Amino acid sequence: MPSYADIRSALAAQLDVFVAGIEQLDPAGRTDCAGWTVADLDNHMANNLKGLAAVAERKVDERADGGVAFWSDQLEAFAPTADGIARGGRLRTKDFVQPALEALDTYPEDTVVHQATGNHSLADAAIFRLIEGVVHGLDVGIEPQPAALRLVVKELTKAFAAKHPGRSVELRVPPYSAVQCLEGPRHTRGTPPNVVEAQPVAWVRVAAGREAWTDLVRTGRITASGERSDLSPLLPLVR
Repeated sequence: MPSYADIRSALAAQLDVFVAGIEQLDPAGRTDCAGWTVADLDNHMANNLKGLAAVAERKVDERADGGVAFWSDQLEAFAPTADGIARGGRLRTKDFVQPALEALDTYPEDTVVHQATGNHSLADAAIFRLIEGVVHGLDVGIEPQPAALRLVVKELTKAFAAKHPGRSVELRVPPYSAVQCLEGPRHTRGTPPNVVEAQPVAWVRVAAGREAWTDLVRTGRITASGERSDLSPLLPLVR
């Protein structure tokens, strides 16, 4: 788990580039988030930051649910509601950045807050918003801030390994992360028999269902060797 300070810093940096980029775009423009305009995506991000800022109203005396792996499992069921919210208003991300960051500065990282996907620690809730900031930035062609991309890649690879534990495949996203995953013959030394290596942005995009595994392999942004190295049946990780 990254430090709370690192999470807060990466989120602030990513939101800076996200806001700067999205404010230059046509609100009616298309995005890579299926069916959403730029305005819809902006509204979605704004609503989620608004929720992150509302710690006082959302604090609960409960145990926190799991991290990114748990959160990702809830997203498909919540998607229709999220879609309706995104299309149902016109909030702007820029107006909710400072309140969200101030909430992170005010409350301890282990504060548990109720959100649509469960009861989450404030640190985890901030990571979820960071993942969205990178994914949705890429949806409109905004290059991720490097520290944010690094943290998001690490969190998504760890979540994938947590959901698909084992040691038969090594998933590498250099220079940020390498994990072992999937049940099967265990690798102990030498070159692993099954290796997946992805470029950082390619991994984020395929993990979020924005690009097809086959297209990324065909263009060399992902390489996969070994009979168990096709991860496409297990993706996307987040929706």
